[in-house]
Amino acid sequence: MNPSDVLFAITAVLYSAACVLYLWNLIEGKLQAGRFAFRTATIALIAHTEGIALLGIALRRAPFANLFESLIFLAWALVLIYLLTARKFRVAALGPFVMSLSVCMIVVASIIPRNPSPSLLSELNSRWSIVHVTSCLIGYASFTLAFTAAVSYMIHERMLKAKRVNVSHIHLPALSALDSLAYKLVSIGFPMLTLGIVTGAFWAQSAWSSYWHWDPKETWSFITWLIYATYLHVRIIQGRQGKWSNRLLVIGFIGVLVTFFGVNSLGYGLHRYNW
Repeated sequence: MNPSDVLFAITAVLYSAACVLYLWNLIEGKLQAGRFAFRTATIALIAHTEGIALLGIALRRAPFANLFESLIFLAWALVLIYLLTARKFRVAALGPFVMSLSVCMIVVASIIPRNPSPSLLSELNSRWSIVHVTSCLIGYASFTLAFTAAVSYMIHERMLKAKRVNVSHIHLPALSALDSLAYKLVSIGFPMLTLGIVTGAFWAQSAWSSYWHWDPKETWSFITWLIYATYLHVRIIQGRQGKWSNRLLVIGFIGVLVTFFGVNSLGYGLHRYNW
């Protein structure tokens, strides 16, 4: 087993432990459990970072060329962004979802076929590739967390209106905190996706002599960008918050799933590579 694989396995175990601690904090309201969960997730993130670095050294390139590598990096970005925002917005209640999703990504990545060759396809050898891929994946991670905050907002709001509040709902963040967190995450993800689309256009020009091909992934990236642009317009210009704007985040996340997973299952297009 490669050293990076060992670190990824350790990371998955530590994320699982953090998930249990976050659940304990959510159900029982144990603040100490929340602190231990944060520290455990931080240690896991360090191991995760070391694993990605060792993988890149072994491959002698940026490790973002196939689904295995993309899932590993996406899980890393998801946890990093969560830990950076969790303390400020006091959203430890979202920890179980973030940790369990990251574990799932690592496990799925470990069992799917991966290309053993350290060399990239000729189209991927571009100065734009690292910026394009990393910015898109960071954007996807931000949108995933925004989706989590939006769904938590809608569930919490419905429970409050129905006056069916149980112990776990008592420890959920305030509606205003969830709404603000979702907005902040989109404020991070939208510029990153924009950067990814722009650098992808320059990459396409260098690889295929055209900035835009209406490839399925390009098309869905643009659709997803429009959805989140609409959300920001509604949130900033029209000043509409709460349930209606959070529904847009659910629709936007569907666009993310189609862009990241769906179009690659079609079997055609310029973005198939090693998927």
